[in-house]
Parts: sequence; structure tokens; C-alpha cells
Amino acid sequence: MPVDPSCNLKQAAITKLIRALSLIAVCICIAPNAHALPSYARQTGQRCAACHVGGNWPQLTPWGRFFKLAGYTAGKSFVNKEGLHYAPIGVFGQAGLTWAAQPNDAQGNPVVTQNGSPEAYQFTGEFGTKLSDFAGIFWEYQVANQFPGWKGVVDLVDIRATHFLHPGNHELLIGFDSNNNPSVQDVWNTVPAWRYPFYTSPQSPGQPGSPMIGSLSQQTGSVGVEALFDRKFYAEFSEYRVGTDFFRWMTAGTSLQNGANYLKDWNPYWRAYWTKTEGPNVFMAGVLGMHSNVYPDSSSPSGPADTFSDNGFDSQYQYLGETNKLTLRGSYMYEQQSWNGSFPLGNVSSLKGNLKTLNLNGSYALHEAWTFTGGFFLSNGSSNAALYGITAPAGAQLTAKPNTTGYVLQADRTITQNVVASLQYTGFTKFNGLTSNIDGLGRKPSDNNTLWFTVFFAF
Repeated sequence: MPVDPSCNLKQAAITKLIRALSLIAVCICIAPNAHALPSYARQTGQRCAACHVGGNWPQLTPWGRFFKLAGYTAGKSFVNKEGLHYAPIGVFGQAGLTWAAQPNDAQGNPVVTQNGSPEAYQFTGEFGTKLSDFAGIFWEYQVANQFPGWKGVVDLVDIRATHFLHPGNHELLIGFDSNNNPSVQDVWNTVPAWRYPFYTSPQSPGQPGSPMIGSLSQQTGSVGVEALFDRKFYAEFSEYRVGTDFFRWMTAGTSLQNGANYLKDWNPYWRAYWTKTEGPNVFMAGVLGMHSNVYPDSSSPSGPADTFSDNGFDSQYQYLGETNKLTLRGSYMYEQQSWNGSFPLGNVSSLKGNLKTLNLNGSYALHEAWTFTGGFFLSNGSSNAALYGITAPAGAQLTAKPNTTGYVLQADRTITQNVVASLQYTGFTKFNGLTSNIDGLGRKPSDNNTLWFTVFFAF
């Protein structure tokens, strides 16, 4: 009797799922009592909820923000003349499955998917510790499952040196920072490096247009200075350049010859905000920006460069009750584009352009067990057929704009201090300028919707 091939596929999927769940179960059993960033938990002796809202990474509490601003220096050193006190390292992992409708990339082409098939996404090793009473470090190396195979790269890096001054009856924290991703040094979940959604399925297409300030991760190195006055007023100025030469160790394993953004010279980044705490209520309002010069061809970094001027503002409110915690966040970015290098090469259709993005979201954490988050995103920009154009049947009316709107709904369940399970749904109401009533395309924005189940573990 012939065997239905679909039965074999289903059986293979079930087998993969059982293996993935078995691996996670083993990790739960053998893992020590990790808390968010494991090495910092061992350094401070604090529970994850001390630094992270509801114990859920990467949302920070007031103490978590101050720990980071103070250079990761609270707690004990991992080694001194008495010996080794704790291991300043940790390991993260993530596995899951995605159900997608008919996902397309930014140009409207179908993307490779493994619909409903369990898979491991990434494993990340971290080194985070207090180096001295005045300095600390956070360094990650990630091995990710990127088609057609696994690849290792340096992920996030942040090195800080700080000192406290006490002029009069005031407190002034001054510091030096070096990192490989503009805004990764920030302490609020409104900036490009840390805003919601904090992570997404590899099969979700994301937004076609993204400001340059959020597109330089793992490709840069920086030097910067910062100051925090009376724990209310913060200001920072940093300069970024391409991650070569001295900064090569921040981008080791990342090829700048393979579609990365290659910065020309030094590029300024600035950040300022005001924050106030009243009982369980925390308020923040801020501004940030960056001016970037990027070569149009990373394999040939010479000649005219494209310029991007990003400016934005953000705000966050937190209510931190004993059992219930609410966080509301919003950010807006406006980018002015001058395609001085790409336009003569025909890579873009217009010499000038702009991009506007809006991100609004809120989270509710309950008893350090459940976290529910919902968000809305929007991007609008000028027409640029060469940059945003879509392959479409003859007669289809296309805007060639990055205009996209959608929403993300997510529920997180903290199973143990080591394991968090998440269910995330991403929906699009407009994608790359297209709405559901566009004729002649044979598809609609909701074809890009995804349902994602993932398990995140750390030890």
C-alpha cells in the first residue's frame, strides 16, 4: 500500500518538535538559576525582576537603567586576589516555529519559509562583568541559523567607564562609552536598538523602509561621552565610524563586503532626555539623532557617499506596582536622505528623499509570570521606484513608496528563571504602499502576516 508523502512530512515535523522540546527540557534541568543577563545576575546577586520589568528582557526598571548608566559596576568583581568569584559569562538560545500566510520581501518576491517547522534560531554567548569600580563591559557573540546555514558574528558590544562627582548638593555622573550599534548604549525601550518588537520571527518580512540610525548594528565602532545630572537630565555625544582597523574586534565575523552599510569618516550621534520618578510612576521625554555618510557600495568604499540625517523624539511612562506593572512607549523618527552616491549609479530614482517612522506600544506585566504587549507601527516616505519598487503584473498601479502600517500582539509566559515562552502575531494593513484593494497583484498586505511561537532560554 503506497504511503502518503504528506504523512512522512508531518511525522518529520513532529519528530523535530519533540527533539526541540527535549533539548529545551534538558537546558531547564541543567541550567543554574539564571536571571536575564546571567553574568550580571551572578555579579549583583539580584533577581531578574530587579533590572527587568516583570523579569522579562529587555525592558528595564529604574534600577536596571541606573546599573547600566553607572557602567555595569554594581556588585562584586568576578576575580580578585582571593580568586574567581563567579563566571562572567552566559549562554542564550532561541527556538520556535512560524506559521505564515504568503510572506513576501520588500520587493514583493516570495521568501523562503519553513512553515510550521520547528527550528533553532540562534545561540548567543555573552561576557558581561564589572572590570573595576569605574568600568564594565557587555559583549556578545551569536551563532545564528541564517539560510543557507549557520553563521557566527559578534552581536552587541557596549563598554563603559564612569565616575561620580558631587558638586554642591547635586550628583553628576560622567562617563565614556564605546559600542557597535547606535543607541545600544541607551537605557529606554524606545530607541532603535531596543524598541518593540524586541525580537521577531526570521520569516517575518518587517518594514521595507528603516532609518539608517537603526541599520548600523554590528557594522560600526564608536567613542562617546555622557553625563547624568541628579538622575534626571541626561546628555550624550558619540562619533561612529565603520567597524574596521581598531574596531574590527567589534565586528569580527561580519563581512563589510557583503551588503553592509560602510560608513565614511566619523559620524555624529546625540541623545538627551529628562526623566522623573514619583512613587511607582516613572516619566521620560527625550530627543535623539544621527548624521550618517554611507558609501553606496560596501565592496568599493570610495567616491561620493549617501547622507542620512535622522532626528526624532521619544517618550515612556511606567507604573511599577508590587504585582502589576504597566509601560507605555512611543517614538517618532524623521530621516532626510541625499543619495549623492547611489543616484549616479542608478540605485535610486531620486536624488533627495525622506522617511518617517512611528512606533507606539504598551506592555502589562502580571506577577512576574505573564507579560502582554501590543504595538502599532507606521512608516511613510517619498516615492523611489528603484529602492522600493515591486515586481507586478502589467497594469498594476504601484506607489513605489515604503508606506507600511501594522501591529504586533504578543504574550510572554515566564516558565522558570531560565525559560520564557512567547506567542507573537504580526499583522499588516498596508505593505510597501499597497492596500488590500489593489488590483492586478494577486496578493494583499495580510499575506505577510505571521504567527510565531518561540522559547527563549538563558543560563
